Amino acid sequence: MASPDEQRASQSRTTVEVKNWVTKVITEHKIALQRLIIRFLLWAYAFLLVVTMGIFVLQGFKLWGFQLDSGLMKWLGGATVGEIGGLLTLTFGAVFKNLKD
Repeated sequence: MASPDEQRASQSRTTVEVKNWVTKVITEHKIALQRLIIRFLLWAYAFLLVVTMGIFVLQGFKLWGFQLDSGLMKWLGGATVGEIGGLLTLTFGAVFKNLKD
């Protein structure tokens, strides 16, 4: 028959093991979600950038009669740079905010 101290030690070990396992599973899940979020947003930002560059190419070569105002094109370029830079900053800051602590 085991002494009460030995019983408590075995219970403590299992409790610690369970807590470590839960921490590990939660961390792995959080990292997987962060990867999924970052991958999706980077693809979305890349798509927006390609579409904007496509508009600039259409405007530059005047393909199929494509014609936009030059002021609109300047606004579109500035908005694209601001959008992608700002959204990437917010995204990486929000996803990795716990790493600063």
